[in-house]
Amino acid sequence: MFRSLLLFSCLLLLTPPTASADTLEWMNNLEDAKELALREKKPIILFLHSRRCFYCPKLIEEVFPDPELQDFLKKHFILLSLDVATGSDSIEEDTADQAPERFIVTMTPAFVFMGPREEKLYRKGKKHMIIYGFWTAPELIRWGEEALKRFDKLYGERYGR
Repeated sequence: MFRSLLLFSCLLLLTPPTASADTLEWMNNLEDAKELALREKKPIILFLHSRRCFYCPKLIEEVFPDPELQDFLKKHFILLSLDVATGSDSIEEDTADQAPERFIVTMTPAFVFMGPREEKLYRKGKKHMIIYGFWTAPELIRWGEEALKRFDKLYGERYGR
């Protein structure tokens, strides 16, 4: 009995963790995200992060696991995460230079809300709806609700919402 328990414990420790249904699955290709957003008639939330960012890992570890936030984001948005770090500043080489120049920001974390064709969600001006900094799950949900209102008001008819 003891050997069986020991063997089972060792197998559990050696088995790599798998993604659970509770995790957010962020896309990392802008064109793929836009295509999916067009098909699903949803806006995009773009999470811009950087290796040098103190709060980016904290968001990933402490805020993104919130079940209410996950349900809200999965239901209403296409999730896109891009690394704004370049070259050796990137966390991983394969994510370096992910963000197109038009989305490079000087402060991370940053969230950009936009339509499937990169439509801006502000009525006036040339800026996207962008928020900077560390936000709690309830605060991100409130920002997301505001983005959905703007998306529906400005582009809802275009996407049959």
